Amino acid sequence: MNNIGVTLTVGLLMVSNTGLADGNLVGKWVEIEGSRHGAKAGISSHGGQDGDRYAANADLSFTLTVEQQDNRSFHARWCSQHKCEDVVGVIRGDGKTLLMSDENGVYTGTLMDNKLELCYTEASPTFRVAACREMAKE
Repeated sequence: MNNIGVTLTVGLLMVSNTGLADGNLVGKWVEIEGSRHGAKAGISSHGGQDGDRYAANADLSFTLTVEQQDNRSFHARWCSQHKCEDVVGVIRGDGKTLLMSDENGVYTGTLMDNKLELCYTEASPTFRVAACREMAKE
């Protein structure tokens, strides 16, 4: 009976630890086609269509390029086809949750095996967005 409890505990720990295997974010992350969800209103600093839209219908595509990483902290570039922004970020203590910030918005992310679900929120008098997408490391 005791061996079963140990086996179940180890199994649960292995299943719940689904972060990036080596913890290394450095490199280019690209959007997985069909993974965008969310909504926006107004026009972003990246351009694109004005007005109320849903993220799945957006005419912008994004990449995240992590340029430097020191343990759990990192510097990156968030780029659309029109503009790039500097990003700073940190991997939380659980090894799979990210927090990031650029010049005008906040990102939260979850590492899932070799994928990253990245969500972005921004609110200003002329623009609002809440959107998520999955990204894969090239």
